[in-house]
Parts: sequence; C-alpha cells; structure tokens
Amino acid sequence: MASWQDIRELEERIYEEVEEYINNPEAYNDAVLHIYLDEDSMVHCAEIDNADKYRIEDEVYPVDTLIRFDDNGEREVDVDAVSDIANSWIFLD
Repeated sequence: MASWQDIRELEERIYEEVEEYINNPEAYNDAVLHIYLDEDSMVHCAEIDNADKYRIEDEVYPVDTLIRFDDNGEREVDVDAVSDIANSWIFLD
C-alpha cells in the first residue's frame, strides 16, 4: 500500500537529480529524467542521463520541463512539475 511518504520520497529523489543537473548541465547531452520501479527493492527510482540511452517506451521526461527560472533569472527545480510526476507514479490506496 502506497503512502504520502512514498510520494514525498520519490519527489525528493527527482528533486535531487534535477538539482544536480542544474549544477552540472555540461555533463549531459540531451538529458532526460528516467523514472522506474526497482523490482528487487520495490522502490521508485529517478536518474538523469543522456536520452540516447533509452528506448521510446522507457519512462523518460525532458529535464528542461522540470526547471523554471526564479525572480532573479536563476534556474531552479520546478517543484510543481516534480510533484506532478511523482503523483503520476504512486497512487494512494
């Protein structure tokens, strides 16, 4: 049974990955966020990698859709977009 805590943990994983990307974007070429369920641990995982690593049917999201600009024009994680993705992966019973 899923809980709010499960959703928050996935949000945190996504947030950390996007924040890492913001701090080091040159490490990637055409970056995407990949979400998947680790079937051994039954934990939802998030990782950012190059798009060419994945097939079309893989669950990937363009990283740029998870970034917004703050009032000073600096890039930051779009917490609303992160929440939307986490909530689309984990459903409360």
